[in-house]
Amino acid sequence: MAQQSKITSRPLTKALGTASILGLAIAGANFANAIQTDFGVTYQADAFYIDGDAYGNDGSGNGLANLLRLKADFKDENTGVSLHTSIQLAGDTWSGDSREDAGLGYNSDGNENVTLDLGYVQIPIGGNLLRVGRQASNWNNCFLSCDDRRDRVTFLAPTSIGTFIALYDRRNDDIGGNTVFDSADSGDAFSGIWVTKLGEMNLGILYYHYFKNTEGPGFGFQNTHIFSPYLTGALTDNVNFATGFNWMGGNDNSDGNSFFGDGTNAFGLESDDGWSGYVRLDGDVGAMNWGLQYVGVIDGGIIANGYDTYSSILNNSPDSTQNPTSLVSMGRALGTQDYDEHLVIGKLGFNVTPKLTVTGAVGWFSADNGQQDLDDTSMIYDLSAAYQINDAVTTVASLGYMTENEGMLSFGNGNNVSGVGTPADFANEDLMAANVGIRVQF
Repeated sequence: MAQQSKITSRPLTKALGTASILGLAIAGANFANAIQTDFGVTYQADAFYIDGDAYGNDGSGNGLANLLRLKADFKDENTGVSLHTSIQLAGDTWSGDSREDAGLGYNSDGNENVTLDLGYVQIPIGGNLLRVGRQASNWNNCFLSCDDRRDRVTFLAPTSIGTFIALYDRRNDDIGGNTVFDSADSGDAFSGIWVTKLGEMNLGILYYHYFKNTEGPGFGFQNTHIFSPYLTGALTDNVNFATGFNWMGGNDNSDGNSFFGDGTNAFGLESDDGWSGYVRLDGDVGAMNWGLQYVGVIDGGIIANGYDTYSSILNNSPDSTQNPTSLVSMGRALGTQDYDEHLVIGKLGFNVTPKLTVTGAVGWFSADNGQQDLDDTSMIYDLSAAYQINDAVTTVASLGYMTENEGMLSFGNGNNVSGVGTPADFANEDLMAANVGIRVQF
């Protein structure tokens, strides 16, 4: 469910996309007495620097990236039916006069393409809700899925013992041919979810199942099962608690593509069921805020790229708003047997002024690759700052450092100068990345 997979609409021209937004805005204004409207803008820009030594390059890589999205929501006052949309106008690194698809930045969509970010209808049905269309996917505090996009049907049923949710996802309907008649694999899946309160705690339990559509090459998961529960809540007025885990297994895909199944995976290593989990405490004391967490992976268990490890280099890169300075990720070893990872990390933040916050983090990471007899540890250091200029604009900066590690397996995040995969010379060279950016939302 948390596999990094982008689903984008057919490219449109920017003129057509902008005209559509403006046309919807005019329609909303004309029928304001019957339709509630809500419009919004998201813009992010980052200037980033990455030390090149761990990638086998002398020197460094740098770039500038930006993300621009326009939101338009509409609700019929009489029926309660609503339409939720978001169109992405940009989401990549600046390419200058060449105006080409750089393939880097936030989500690899070319700077000349307008794409559908979100687009779904929500229909009230007797106290329940039905949602149909492209929706955001988040689960287990971003541990399994984080700001991903899914073409999905969702049914939500609130009851006296909690909310029951049923999902149907269709993730892949074009591999094997140019039409749905040629496709051997739709990459479809079903999920059942229960979310409830246990006293002061919040409990969520998810079961997710990928159907088996093909015996040959196709979507990465065939007849695969995921189980992912979490528990969160306040222990005291100033201390919050969160814990959860993921189990994934049963993949019937063929050797060389057997993620979390009985065979070999893309690393050429034996794969099987995998586990991952976390325990986290955080809170605040006066002008300070703090966090402490443990994250573990057993047999190559899965963790979403966007999970907040307190480090700008490790994970912390949501699927649809990727972080250019995130260089490696825990939980991306695809069910590799005898491959374990452990992270213990703490952070401390200080509100220098009501608008300026500075945060530091220090952590210890280990990777034990039993099949290749590689075992190593790394130290992680991170410093970040955020300054809120006004209600709509915040400036951010980060500096991350992770010492060398010869045992780590990772498929990285791909949307920075590292490309996809563990840095080639990470066994001998440290990782370092810095970023200065701006965030605009209204």
